[in-house]
Amino acid sequence: MPGVKIPHAAYLLALMWLIHIAQTILPVNFTSYGILPRELSGLLGIPLAPWLHADWWHLISNSLPFLVLGALIQFKNTEIFWESTLIIIIVAGFGTWLLGSSAYHIGASGLVLGYWSFLITDAIYRRSIKAIFIASITLAIYGGFIFIVLDFRSHISWSGHICGILAGILVAKLYFNSTAKTIAQ
Repeated sequence: MPGVKIPHAAYLLALMWLIHIAQTILPVNFTSYGILPRELSGLLGIPLAPWLHADWWHLISNSLPFLVLGALIQFKNTEIFWESTLIIIIVAGFGTWLLGSSAYHIGASGLVLGYWSFLITDAIYRRSIKAIFIASITLAIYGGFIFIVLDFRSHISWSGHICGILAGILVAKLYFNSTAKTIAQ
């Protein structure tokens, strides 16, 4: 449709789904391409882990928040969507590699929580009407995400969740500092 702008997060979400479909069809388990903490080979999992999911429920539960929060970031600024995605993946992934349990960590929830904390923290720093409006939507829809960090079940990557939140806060700080310098010049 002319004039309809598809959020870039939709393309990344399609990639997640295609990878999971391939994993379902092919006799391959992609889990071993996730983050394996404190193992040199586990570093390869940092850029790969967000795109891999254990099962359909895991993928489905990450899909809508990924799409909505990614679209809200893109609504702020398309460039910051791509930059925040990359930084959150690297920072949250490395934090998971350092702190995680000795099992493979996969899934987009660290990235999703990074988007979530970015949107909220950006409103705290920026205090613009647009940032506060977007943070209000984020909290109204996904306010319960704060409780995700309290989920210590063995199959849940609490380290991925907390590192994602911290990465989002870092991105908001970096974004605020870079735009504050631009304004000051």
